[in-house]
Amino acid sequence: MGGRKIIIIGGGIIGSSLGYELVKRGESVTIVEQTDLASGASGAAAGMLAADCEHFEHSELQNLARLSRDLIPALVHEVKEISGIDAGLNQQGFLTPARDNLEAEELQARIIAEATGQWWVPEQLAAAEPALAKGLSGAIYRSEEIQVMPSKLTEALAFSAQATGAVLLRQTEVTRIQVHNKRVEGVQTSRGFLPCDQVVLAGGWGTEQLLQPLGLSFPLEPVKGEIVEVQSSVPLLQATLYAKSIYIVPKPGNKLWIGATSIPGDSSQGVFADSIVRLISEAAKWIPDLRHAQFERAWAGHRPKSPDGLPYIGGFQELQGLYAAAGHYRNGILLSAITATMLANEMEGKDTPGINLDAFRPDRFQRQLEGGVLR
Repeated sequence: MGGRKIIIIGGGIIGSSLGYELVKRGESVTIVEQTDLASGASGAAAGMLAADCEHFEHSELQNLARLSRDLIPALVHEVKEISGIDAGLNQQGFLTPARDNLEAEELQARIIAEATGQWWVPEQLAAAEPALAKGLSGAIYRSEEIQVMPSKLTEALAFSAQATGAVLLRQTEVTRIQVHNKRVEGVQTSRGFLPCDQVVLAGGWGTEQLLQPLGLSFPLEPVKGEIVEVQSSVPLLQATLYAKSIYIVPKPGNKLWIGATSIPGDSSQGVFADSIVRLISEAAKWIPDLRHAQFERAWAGHRPKSPDGLPYIGGFQELQGLYAAAGHYRNGILLSAITATMLANEMEGKDTPGINLDAFRPDRFQRQLEGGVLR
């Protein structure tokens, strides 16, 4: 395959989505993953594409979220045809229920303010989701919100990229980015040196380590999140429940994923017993029969968060050929499709119509050590 030689560091949802997008455009792509596909935050996520349920502080991020969510259903079908992997697309919508009349008024006001979703009265809610707790005061129903199996979507994208010409290197660590005259020349890996024209940093919260020898930086902090999986003998939920303090995501096989905790700065791997108790107890307030479900497993992941909560998307001004697609925090699965489109455009020297990437520049927090002063 012709085109530029591009190396993507990271085999999560962002790296795999970008790899697939670039190889479709005729580029020569290598995806390098130090362990296995979706082994970090992508594999630990719940897979919710909550563009309207999620609260976004930045209006441009909200715009990206909606654009990306709307791209993903077609993408899921496309990569299933190529890879044979079903990403478990669930289009049953999302519910945000109200416990009492005060919450109902607040949620109805949100529908008016945001012009998204529709209001379900208590009778509608009970008819659609009979396992929910009795006495709820209605809910916002958002039919456009969807969810997937995140590790399956990551694999489908990566293997589709491979099937259409990309090289996929797993169990391969990148140890150094080689530059000359402020231009990327390639990367040194545990398999040897790989020359290239462009490098994309698409890894998790530890990605910044590769920048330090170059005098570059984009700060990332791990934010630990824990999820519990239970399985019931009968379906307990059709739509995804997205409440203030909990979400409950129905998965194939009568399974429910319950999440998630948020522990900034915690890079530990285990799941706290208290978190399991708290998540199940909170979920059971919404679905009482969940207490009788079978506990299956619990896991933790580490969301990569920048200081302002915005991802790093774009090229570094000081180093030609170096790009970033990292730091997507809570929304890596959701933003994967639009991130791939925007960055592929930028790497070709094109703008993406209707989108301003200035707020996401990877060098916006650039720190340089000059004269012994870190500034």
